[in-house]
Amino acid sequence: MRSLARRRGRGEGRLALSRRAHRGRVSPLCPDGKAQVPPQGTDIRERGAVMKFYGNDIANVGHRRLRPAFIDDPMLNTLLEALPDGAALLEMDGKIKLVNGKLEKLLNLNKGELVGTELAKHAATGGTIIQKAAAALQQLKRLEVSGTLPSQRFVSASLNILRTADGGAYAALLVLREPNRMVRSAEAAPDRFRFQDESGIQAGTPHVTTPALQGLLKRGSQALARGSNILVTGESGTGKTDFVRRLCTAGEQGGYPFVHVNCGMLTDAQFDMEMFGVEPGASSDPLTRGKLGYVEAADGGVLFLDEITDLSPISQMKLVAFLETGTYSRVGSVQRRQAKLKLVTATNRALRQMIADGQFREDLYYRMAVVMLELPPVRGRADFIKSLADAMLQRINLGRRQAFVLSEGFRRKLLAYDYPGNIRELSNILQHAVASAEEVAEIEHFVVPLGTGRLPVKSDADPSPADGESTSFKELIREFETYVLEKSIAENGSKRSAAKALGIDIATLIRKTNRKR
Repeated sequence: MRSLARRRGRGEGRLALSRRAHRGRVSPLCPDGKAQVPPQGTDIRERGAVMKFYGNDIANVGHRRLRPAFIDDPMLNTLLEALPDGAALLEMDGKIKLVNGKLEKLLNLNKGELVGTELAKHAATGGTIIQKAAAALQQLKRLEVSGTLPSQRFVSASLNILRTADGGAYAALLVLREPNRMVRSAEAAPDRFRFQDESGIQAGTPHVTTPALQGLLKRGSQALARGSNILVTGESGTGKTDFVRRLCTAGEQGGYPFVHVNCGMLTDAQFDMEMFGVEPGASSDPLTRGKLGYVEAADGGVLFLDEITDLSPISQMKLVAFLETGTYSRVGSVQRRQAKLKLVTATNRALRQMIADGQFREDLYYRMAVVMLELPPVRGRADFIKSLADAMLQRINLGRRQAFVLSEGFRRKLLAYDYPGNIRELSNILQHAVASAEEVAEIEHFVVPLGTGRLPVKSDADPSPADGESTSFKELIREFETYVLEKSIAENGSKRSAAKALGIDIATLIRKTNRKR
C-alpha cells in the first residue's frame, strides 16, 4: 500500500508539472477543450513542427465519430439490393463498404472483388467513370458524369457525399444508372438506325431510316420479345454490331443487361474464365481472383457474341453445352448456376459452307439461328447511299465554319460505285474528299481506298471503238448517265420512284432514257 501511494504521488507530481508546463497553451485542434477538425490545407505549427492536413486526412480524423449508427446496420445491404440501379456505399477513406448485385453486373466484378477494396483500384475495369468518382470522393465533391463502361454499358453516374446535420461527411453513395432502363416503350424511343464510326464512338447524331432496316428491327424486336435466339449476317462493314446494339438497347429491351463479346479475342484457355467466371478463392492470381463471367453478367438480358465463327471447335462445344441446359459452373466451383438470357450472334462468313467443311458445329448453328436477319450490302441501294452520305456529311459539317458540299458529279459517282467495303468504305471516301477538297467535292476527289471496287463499265457485248477511232468525252458522260438511270429504274421499280431517288424530276428522266444511245 505504501508503495502504491508513493507511485501515485510521483504520478500526480509529474501531471502537475506537465500542466504547469503547458499552461497558457491551446492545442490548435482543441481550442477551449473542444475537438475540431481543421479546414483542408491547414498548417498546424507547434514547437517548430509543421503538420499539413488534406481532405482525406481530415475525413479520416472525424468520419467514424460522425457517422450515424444505421451505416453499420446489416439491413442497409438489403436496402441497397432493392435499388433498381447499380449502387455502392463508400467509406471516406475510399474503400467500398457495400455493393448491390446490379453494380456487380455493370462492372463485371463480384462482391468479393469489390467490398473492402479502394474504389480507385478498379479504374482498369470501371474505366474513366470510376476514375472520376474516386477523384471526386477524395476531394469530397459531388459528381454527375455519363459514359460507357468497359462492359459496353452506357451509364449515368452520380456520387453524393453523405453528411450529418452539422455538415460532417461520413460516407458517400455511388449510383450507376442505365438511361435506357427508363425507356419502356417503343414509342418513347425513336425507331431509327443509329450508326457509329469504326472506333465505336458515336459519330455525332446521324441517323438513317429505310424500310429495309425498319423491317429488320421489327422482326428482331419480335424475336427478342418471344425469347428466340437471333443470328445476324451480312458482309463486313454493313453495320452488324451497331444494328444489334440498336436492336437490344431500345424499347422493351432497354432496361435489361446487354453484354457484347468479341469472340475473336477469346482463346480456348480464356473461354471458361471469361464466359462463365471464376469462383472467389479458386485462383491465387490477383487478376483472376473471383471474376464475373459474361453469361452471369447477361443474365436476364442479351448476350451478344460478335463474330461467332471465330470461336474454336472446343469453345463451340462448351457453348452448345450451356445452350442445351441453360446452366454453367464458374471456374473452381462444382455448383451449377442457371442463367436465362437471349443469345444474339453475328458473322460475315458463310456458315453453311463452314459446316460442310467441318469448321463450325451444326448443332450450335441450329440453336443460335432460330431467327436470321441479313443486313443487305450498300451496293445497289441508291436511296440508302444518298441518305447515309447526307447523314455523314451533316456530321462532318458540325465542326466546320463553311459547309462542305458534294458536287453533282461527285454524287453521281457516289451512287454508281459498288462499295465492297460497304459503310466503312463510303465513310472513307467522304473523309478523303473532305481532306482533299476545299469546300466542294468534285469528281477528281472521288478516290477508292484500295482500288477493289468498280464503277459501271461497258459489257463485253457492247461495241468498242476500232483502232484509231475515238470516243468523245460527251459520249462517255452520256453513256454513264444512261447506265445510272436504267440501273435506278430497275432497283426502284418505276421511273417515278427512280427520279425521286436520284433527285431529278420525272420529265428529265423520261427525256434522258428515251434519247437514242
